[in-house]
Amino acid sequence: MMITVFTPTYNREQTLRRLYKSLKNQTVKNFEWIVVDDGSSDGTEKLIKEFIDEDEIPILYKRVKNGGKMRAINIGVSLAEKEFFFIVDSDDYLSEKAMETIEEEIVTLPDDYAGIVFRKVEVFDNGESVRKNETFGGAQIDSNPLDIFYNKKILGDKAEIVKTSIMREYPFPEIENEKFIPEGYIWNQIGENYIFRYIDKGIYYYQYLDDGYTRKFNEIIKNNPKGLKLYYQYMLRKKIPIKNKVKFLIRFFQSMYYDWKKEKEN
Repeated sequence: MMITVFTPTYNREQTLRRLYKSLKNQTVKNFEWIVVDDGSSDGTEKLIKEFIDEDEIPILYKRVKNGGKMRAINIGVSLAEKEFFFIVDSDDYLSEKAMETIEEEIVTLPDDYAGIVFRKVEVFDNGESVRKNETFGGAQIDSNPLDIFYNKKILGDKAEIVKTSIMREYPFPEIENEKFIPEGYIWNQIGENYIFRYIDKGIYYYQYLDDGYTRKFNEIIKNNPKGLKLYYQYMLRKKIPIKNKVKFLIRFFQSMYYDWKKEKEN
């Protein structure tokens, strides 16, 4: 086994069933599944223990006090025993050949690369895929996240499989009384020192939920101003298009305001 599939979860009992089904149906079982339960109040713990009892795939479950996805990822990295680390959110799932495809690509990856990146495919409730941002524009691209997004204009969510040793080099910041910082803060830093290989294959399926991070951005920036400020400060130092810098500058000042407001209230 060479891959740790890692899932941070919080009150996702219903969608976890779909993810588990996609994992146990993999054509290649070259992975372990680590689940960090971020203080769920639903039946998540009981459900995962049922999965463990089925003994279909290796599962490590750890329940922790609610601290947000980034802390959960750091915990997952510390527990991981495999060479590559693959974050799969609890409301998403994988194609049945995802692990087989990853294994095929990993064996050709140069030793000094950070990892491989696949396409995520957005789906509707009926299972049909949303055909947008569907291609990387080439079968294989060796690059980094900033170049991919801002120069090559390859937008949309991506599925990163990164060497566990490198994930340990770049832990997510843990800020007191905050629970979120964009994952791009870490992927972009890794990309400054390592190359990623982008593979134009969709292996990861997702859909935006009403209570997911993407739909709750205003609430997120109010509750996590220090983390967002750190991210926007970082992005403003990068060579990116001016329109993006203006956008980040506005959000930087937003995060500064909410940070000030939060400090004042406390």
